Amino acid sequence: MSFATLVDRARTDFTEMPRLELSLPQAGRLWSLGADDCRFVVDALVDAGFLMWTTRRTIMRTGRDLPLGLPLPSHIRVRQTQNHDKSVDRE
Repeated sequence: MSFATLVDRARTDFTEMPRLELSLPQAGRLWSLGADDCRFVVDALVDAGFLMWTTRRTIMRTGRDLPLGLPLPSHIRVRQTQNHDKSVDRE
């Protein structure tokens, strides 16, 4: 599954359920992702201003809309580690 598809899936969940608030482990279970892949998706949406971290270390929607299927703003960089896990295609 591509990174863009995972980001769109996360955006859809938070758009359909505007008051959704998840911890990182909950988000990983919801999207069937490992911890690192989940963090990449969350970080991209936080950097784009769509999600935000709360003081309880959960993520929730900021209220700013990002249309599905459009690329994230070009200034957002996806953090990549030296992890050899190839479960997500990071384009």
